[in-house]
Amino acid sequence: MRNRLLVYFGCALSLGGALALFWYGYVQYDAFRVQRAASRLIDAQNKRNERSFHAQSLPRALVLIPPRTGEPVGRIDIPRIHLSVTVLEGTAPKILRVAAGHINGTGLPGFTGNIGIAAHRDTFFRPLRQIQSQDSILVTTSYGTFRYVVDRIEIVDPTDVQVLHRTHDAELTLVTCYPFTYLGAAPKRFVVHARQQV
Repeated sequence: MRNRLLVYFGCALSLGGALALFWYGYVQYDAFRVQRAASRLIDAQNKRNERSFHAQSLPRALVLIPPRTGEPVGRIDIPRIHLSVTVLEGTAPKILRVAAGHINGTGLPGFTGNIGIAAHRDTFFRPLRQIQSQDSILVTTSYGTFRYVVDRIEIVDPTDVQVLHRTHDAELTLVTCYPFTYLGAAPKRFVVHARQQV
């Protein structure tokens, strides 16, 4: 009887391991699929807009319709730390599983105001642990590419919402959990502040 229980227990562990492996593979594939599709869409819209702007005179003012939840906002590239991730509107768990998320109510790339972008520390924002002051951050959108330079990094409590304060300057704030190696719900937030360069 005991040997049979051990066999059942071993089978259950093997099945659990196979299911966990399958789930991990599915999550990775889903994130890859969303990242590739969103990045292609952003690049295609950017090229189309570039052609139309050059065909006519540049518009005096660009009117931007805010994206709906789940729609692509842009792509972040930080060359020095090899970080490249597309950004979708919103920070719901299903969005942060496949992309970085634009924090609702914060600014949009290329305009004045503070843009808030969040992602998980154990997936897309893991390379942020190597970021340094003066690193360049490129934000590519359907209407242009904008360059930001890191001016400070801080670690704050999760309740410190001042990091997303409204500004009259064009700023970018990246937020993820901290410490990077912490298991479970992390007690702090790692915040990167950057300013747009003209």
